[in-house]
Amino acid sequence: MSRAAFGQELARRLYATEHALDTALSEAALLVSSMTVGRMDNRISAVIGQDALENILTAMNTVGAARAAVIAAHHQMKGDAERMRIDWRLAGPEAKPEGDQTIRPSARLTAVA
Repeated sequence: MSRAAFGQELARRLYATEHALDTALSEAALLVSSMTVGRMDNRISAVIGQDALENILTAMNTVGAARAAVIAAHHQMKGDAERMRIDWRLAGPEAKPEGDQTIRPSARLTAVA
């Protein structure tokens, strides 16, 4: 396998990993919303399901941290590819931010205590 093909394969797998983490966060957010709206619509006490809700929020925080680590790895891999002159291109449909700089989130999810 050529270095260019290797770079393209890694870019594809990295995109798939980023997409999987985004999907996990999205599905968990929908679950939290369904739990909360369903409880209110059905007039179920807030006490019911609170422990499960806290665990889902904790999981979301963990997935968010994993996503941040993968994004950091993305930038490290890009730098390595550039130094080795390996063709590195975005494999997904999204446009990269100008200069491909890391976008720092202004807030993090935290579990309710």
